Amino acid sequence: MKKVKVVNIQDKYVLTLEDTDKKIYRRNIEFYDIDINVGDYIYLSDQILEEDTLYTYGPIEDKTDVEDLIKIIKDDKEIYLQRYYG
Repeated sequence: MKKVKVVNIQDKYVLTLEDTDKKIYRRNIEFYDIDINVGDYIYLSDQILEEDTLYTYGPIEDKTDVEDLIKIIKDDKEIYLQRYYG
C-alpha cells in the first residue's frame, strides 16, 4: 500500500493524489458514507494507482480480502473501507 495525499477534488469523484515522492495521480474514486477532503490521506495499492478505472469504496459489509481494503486517515482517525466496484 502506498500513502497518498488528496491535493484536489474535481466533480466529487476525480481525485488528484500525491505520493511521498511528489508523483501525481488522477483517479476516479467514489466513496459511500464518508466525505473525502483535500488534505486527507489514503493508502492505496500500486495497482489502483496505475489503473485508470472507476473504483467505489464503502463501509465493510462482509468478509473481504485484504487486497480489497483501503485505509483513510481523516482527522487523525483510521478508517477502513471495502471495495465494491472497480
